[in-house]
Amino acid sequence: MHVTLESILQYATLGTLITGLISLVVWARIYLRQVNAQIVIELSARYTSLFQSLPAKLWAAQLNSDQPLPEQREEFAVAAIQYASIAVFAYQLHDRRYLADDVWALLQAEHQRTANSPWFVREWNAVKNHFGMYPNFIGYMERLLPRQGVGDT
Repeated sequence: MHVTLESILQYATLGTLITGLISLVVWARIYLRQVNAQIVIELSARYTSLFQSLPAKLWAAQLNSDQPLPEQREEFAVAAIQYASIAVFAYQLHDRRYLADDVWALLQAEHQRTANSPWFVREWNAVKNHFGMYPNFIGYMERLLPRQGVGDT
């Protein structure tokens, strides 16, 4: 077998091409992970801000199941709309495949936790029509709600 300068150049070109393609794939994966991390950070900040703004009586009822929920007030419905607005944004990102499955699993766990909270169950029935343009989201949220108590107000 005779090795010529031309064959060495062909192998070097092929090696460079393969290395370039591998680098592109790795870069794309890293970029997508960074974008997903930024989305999680932003959504987490929004959830945190919302939860920090909830009235103390609502938190007390959340943390101590023996404590009754305070009477319904407009600010509780507003908080439910705000929460669901953040959740619908995350849902739409997932539905359009902008979120990695592991990121969506984290967000779903948060949605499940909140959807099972007594204040959200109570308020959801009053605010869900606000999200009528997103029927799939309404179905998603209602699947997360606990089976008993969904119709209670």
